This record gives sequence, C-alpha cells and structure tokens, in this order.
Amino acid sequence: MNPPILSGILVALIWGIQPVISRYGYQQGLTPYDATLVRYLTSGLLMLPYAWRRGLIGACGVGWRRGLVLFLLSGPLFSLVLVGGVNYAPASHGALIHPALTPLFGMAISRFVFRQHERISPWGVLLLLAGLVLVGLNGILASGLAPAGAWRGDLMFVLSALMWAWYLVLNRNWQVAPLDAVALTQVLSLACTLVALPWLGETTFSKPLPALALQSAYHGLLVSILSVALFNWVVARLGVRALMLNALSPLFGVAASAWVLQEPLPVSMMVGAVAIVAGLGMALRGERRRENL
Repeated sequence: MNPPILSGILVALIWGIQPVISRYGYQQGLTPYDATLVRYLTSGLLMLPYAWRRGLIGACGVGWRRGLVLFLLSGPLFSLVLVGGVNYAPASHGALIHPALTPLFGMAISRFVFRQHERISPWGVLLLLAGLVLVGLNGILASGLAPAGAWRGDLMFVLSALMWAWYLVLNRNWQVAPLDAVALTQVLSLACTLVALPWLGETTFSKPLPALALQSAYHGLLVSILSVALFNWVVARLGVRALMLNALSPLFGVAASAWVLQEPLPVSMMVGAVAIVAGLGMALRGERRRENL
C-alpha cells in the first residue's frame, strides 16, 4: 500500500475519532468553550513562527478578504458548532453525519455555485440519505438509547459539514497554499482565544488537567495542523480519489464511540452506518472513474 493511501487512512482515523474525543471531554466536564480555548491556544502558538515567516501582516500570502472567510468557516465558530454537537447527541452521530455530508456538500457547492460539474451516482446519494434518516430517527425516537434532544446535535453536525465543505471548496478554487491557510486560520483563532482568555481562562484551567491535555494534543495538533496538512498532501497525490478514503471515517468513529465511550449501538444505527459508507462509495465512484480517464 503506497504512502498517500496510508496517509489518507490515517487522516480518516483522526477525523473519525474527533467526535469521540470531544464527547469524552464533555463527559469530563469540559464545555465547548473550554475545548475551543485549549485547541487554538495550542495550534495558534505552534503555527505562529511559520505564519510570521510567511508574512503575517500580509495575511501569509492568502489575502485578508479570503483569509477572513476561511477563518470564519474553519476557526473557533466551526469548532464551537462541531464540539457543541456532542453536548446533545452521541459521538457516533457526529462520526456518521459530519464526514458523510462533507463531500456531498462539497460536490453540490462545486456544481451549483462554481459550475464545476461533478459526476455523482444518484443511487449512492439516495442510499446515503437513507442512512442519515436512520441515524436522525434514532436521535429523535430512540427512548433510552439517545439523549433527549439529540436531534439538536445532529443539526449542528450538518451545519459543521456545510462549513467544512465550503472551506475545502474555496481553498481549492482560490488555489491557496495549504499550510498558509492553516497558519493564518490558527493564528487568527489564537488572537480570538487570547481576547477571551481573561473571561474564560480561570474557569477552563480549573477543569481536569488530563482532559484539557487530551483536547489540546488531539484537536490542537492532530486535527488542526497535522491532519489538514496531510490531507492536502494526499489530495495533491491522489486527486479527488482522496475523498473515497473519507468513507472510512464513520466506521472508525462509530467503532470508537462503542468501544471507548460504551455508547449503545441499536440496529438502526448499525444499518445506518453501513448505508452511509456504501452510499459514499457509490456517490464518489463516478468521480473516481472520471479522474482515471
């Protein structure tokens, strides 16, 4: 197995387990504000030297207008939406909904906004939507298996997928250097957290240190920097076929939520998970064939 494919599987693993790590932090008493604060304090400080060398005054070569748009789509607001979702819904819901909808939203944006025609299997889309309906019904109707109000978290996962899809599509269409966009976003996020630090810092750092350290290392380093940079490298090597590897994220996430968090997995959730992964594969198969032509 070649390095790009192995790297893509690693990114799918990191992104798939992300909701599980967020849910664990919530169980340890962390709020979305706590998780966001430690995430961007870590990633911002790590990327600050690179951003300074690239020219922070000039927005790292991205341009301030575009940089601010990317910041709004992938910075603290995105983190609050995604992490906030696990306050209402099980991590398994986030592990399914967010990675399932991101590539489809991305293809829809490319087609209807930028007029870049993507070939998508309608049967794959229908299968994926059926899986999402099963997951959503579990959040609304399942008594004792999903927290009350889980549908609110599901809607937040849908919104996070839409935001991330816009971020990826704009990065591709604007041809922004991947690490430059990451650096600018993380440093701007650091500035926001420093502003909030006097109000949130004392409360945040009174929380359990191991839980804070886990959020810092996982979200601040692995998710915010390593996985994004690695994913852009994989896309550069494999093209749009790299999206196929994201179909593994729901499997990793659901398995981790059951194993680590001991979350119940009713039959509807398992069937929904299989339908989502199969639907993603079918929906993206046409694009993979197009790439190989």
